[in-house]
Amino acid sequence: RRSADGGMLASSSVPAATKRQKITAEGCFAAIAFDIDGVFKYGRNWSPDGLGALQKCEEAGIPFVFVTNGGGGLTEATYAAQFADKVKSAAREGTPEALPPINPEQMLLSYSPWKESLAPHLIEKRVLLVGDPKEKVLNVAESYGLKNVTHYEDYATMHATINPFRQAQKSGTSHTAVANSSVASLASADVQDKDPFAAILVMCDPYAWFEALQVCVDVLCSPTPIQLEFDPAAPYMPVHFSNPDVLWKTQHPYTARPPPRLLSTAHVRIRFRQAHLNSSSAALCHCSWARFGQGAFKIALRALYATKLRHLRVPEETHDERIASSFKQWGKPTDSTFRFLEARLRSLAPDSAQQPKAERFYMIGDNPASDMEGVRRANIFHRTAALPEKSTSWAGILVRTGVFKDGDETNLAEVVTDGVAGAVEYVLKKEGKA
Repeated sequence: RRSADGGMLASSSVPAATKRQKITAEGCFAAIAFDIDGVFKYGRNWSPDGLGALQKCEEAGIPFVFVTNGGGGLTEATYAAQFADKVKSAAREGTPEALPPINPEQMLLSYSPWKESLAPHLIEKRVLLVGDPKEKVLNVAESYGLKNVTHYEDYATMHATINPFRQAQKSGTSHTAVANSSVASLASADVQDKDPFAAILVMCDPYAWFEALQVCVDVLCSPTPIQLEFDPAAPYMPVHFSNPDVLWKTQHPYTARPPPRLLSTAHVRIRFRQAHLNSSSAALCHCSWARFGQGAFKIALRALYATKLRHLRVPEETHDERIASSFKQWGKPTDSTFRFLEARLRSLAPDSAQQPKAERFYMIGDNPASDMEGVRRANIFHRTAALPEKSTSWAGILVRTGVFKDGDETNLAEVVTDGVAGAVEYVLKKEGKA
């Protein structure tokens, strides 16, 4: 099945060892989805309350997963292990060291849904992989079972004239000299490169935007771009983006703060509405820290693809259809990612003859335009597709330790707390487990 975002919906499962929660007397199953950045992690610093919060969830029998628009080209197992180490290292003095088991299946990275939703359909097909570090993203693709993956950098190396700046950078010569003998010898016309591409996967941010954009546009125009510049008979090339964030919070400093009027509540609200319309979590990042993310790469690719179509004299009236059919978005707050998240949360329910009559899911995050927007959309989805035998609802809990600041729009968050400890305490009280 496909979601409204164009992505494929997935089911998921976790080891039985994680299924600790009992269904309440009224037949309700509750579980928590934690964001990571801005909740457990602030820049390079980690919350001293993270370990204690997870321990309380464990003691109360409330299962949990982690969902992030990041991933950095790591496998879920590696990310889970590194996360556990950081949470334990940052714990307050006196906190018991025991950390509840964190399985890879509880770690939902931006590209995690692809393992079940995309990989089975692409196992033997050729895929263009975009993202860095190269070795890490290739390792993730291999762990998902993909057997015919070409990294964008390898493809550009294979066909040296794709990127006229690559050899110029290495040799220190002008890029206008790409036809000299040293470069011509690198051209790989004899390389076995006949397999057509079936999809483009933008797993995470590429280091070399120019090269990645050029290769992606070439493949969007033709599944065999070395043989044919544009193939009008080919199906539209799907390009999957794992993360919609246009901007993300880093520690890049400016020497002067923006004028106060630029950070006024009204300004933030305007920026939030823009982010809401664009399905991006960009706008609420403070401008002193904002750097371009994968969503910006998508904007650039869309613009350049449209420009190339005009250059090829492809009828203008077909451009929107081509782009809409090709571009597939994943990550918070998309329906595709939240349906996958719900499947993963349901897999935490105990194996019991008593099936829950209701599901209450909590999203603890720091971003109204990403975390809370996903909650808002999920509640609309379940009100529209309500099943008589079971009700599903989401509650959003904002924390003040990340993107959200007092005065910002909450996007229908149920409550705002100072941090992850307060957020978990709120859930436990609501579930009668405090």
